[in-house]
Amino acid sequence: MVAADLGVCVRFPRCPSGLGASRCHGNGQRGSALGRQAWSRRPSWLPGGPPRWERPSSPERASRGLAAGSLAWRRSESSRCSKQRGMAVRACGLIIYRRLQSKVTDGIEYLLLQTSYGTHHWTPPKGHVDPGEDDLQTAFRETQEEAGLEASQLTLIEGYKKELHYPVHGKPKTVIYWLAEMKDCNAEIRLSEEHQAFQWLKLEDACKFAEYEDMQATLKEVHQFLCSKE
Repeated sequence: MVAADLGVCVRFPRCPSGLGASRCHGNGQRGSALGRQAWSRRPSWLPGGPPRWERPSSPERASRGLAAGSLAWRRSESSRCSKQRGMAVRACGLIIYRRLQSKVTDGIEYLLLQTSYGTHHWTPPKGHVDPGEDDLQTAFRETQEEAGLEASQLTLIEGYKKELHYPVHGKPKTVIYWLAEMKDCNAEIRLSEEHQAFQWLKLEDACKFAEYEDMQATLKEVHQFLCSKE
């Protein structure tokens, strides 16, 4: 039995490459084995004294630890821990756009990613807030992990911030979006294991792909905001 089986929130350290662990895809496998050795925490109420960090003590536990070292596992743990504490799940991301023609709103395209799990919905890059992060840090980290875009490749647009609230599996969820423009409209998008496709879309098509009404309304609001700045 591992700590996660006992209802204890477990967070694994990042590997040297900078990748952490996060949400699972619902296929029974908690991420891919990325060659990292995870750590497990002994709860204070178990025999053996106060909490301490230890290496997995058996091949079976070591195997579980290696499988846990993916982007999907960390998000799963972050979400689960929030639910155990009775808190709303909190996620942050960036609505990213590019201009194919300078200062022309008709030339604006929005980046949407298609998930490789669940209903394969389309969404801007976003994800759960990790302990110790502020919201904007999460938005940039998730963008780097999910789309391969560094903060240095984006320009954060001042004056726009959107907060959405909706239930997920009967639990309240809050998602906060900022707005960012690509500095190089031809920059490469590099997807994580959580996504299987991406599209640069004009507003009308982006709203069709987004599917959910609150996301459609947000994209339209963003477009109006950008038009007002012309």
